[in-house]
Amino acid sequence: MGLCVSDALGVPVEFTSRAERIKSPVKSMLGYGTWDVPPGTWSDDSSLTFCLAECLCSGFSLDAIANSFWRWYNEGYWTPHGEVFDIGNTTFSAILNWKQQGTPPLQAGGKSENSNGNDSLMRILPIAYYHKSLTFPELIERSHQVSCITHAHLRSQIACGIYISVAASVLEGNEPQMAYIQEWIEQIVRKQDIIDLAARFEAAVY
Repeated sequence: MGLCVSDALGVPVEFTSRAERIKSPVKSMLGYGTWDVPPGTWSDDSSLTFCLAECLCSGFSLDAIANSFWRWYNEGYWTPHGEVFDIGNTTFSAILNWKQQGTPPLQAGGKSENSNGNDSLMRILPIAYYHKSLTFPELIERSHQVSCITHAHLRSQIACGIYISVAASVLEGNEPQMAYIQEWIEQIVRKQDIIDLAARFEAAVY
């Protein structure tokens, strides 16, 4: 619910500058801004998070998750007003890959440098609720797999893994400051020879 509320607060001012927000901060639900939608409208960030969370209630199935994303795009499933008003190019391409071309969900996501974006990161949070039933490597692997449905570049996968490691630690009762521990992040990035990529996460590690 917190994710959805913060999403709805941000929708009317998406793509605006920090300077604009300092001058005119968001203090309540606004509407008819960037996307010309009513106050309280959430975006694909929340819709795809709801799709993922609902699917996880019935177990872990990449096919089911991908199909739920298709329902969101095609039917307006889990949208606030029954229609999709925004979709990222990489997500759109992945949906066409698995729905029209029959590409398996794990192979459908964009793998190029230009395919990176925050679309898989924005929806990944429900994976954290596996923190008690999976080992840490298994938990991170699940987050990577769900990212790959739309965003398969290693950078996107790692970003999702780091986010889930922090969320899982908070769910274990740790304070937010302590949840962001270097050892977990190192476990995520150590698996492959990605020295140049790991440098992009230096701020996150330190």
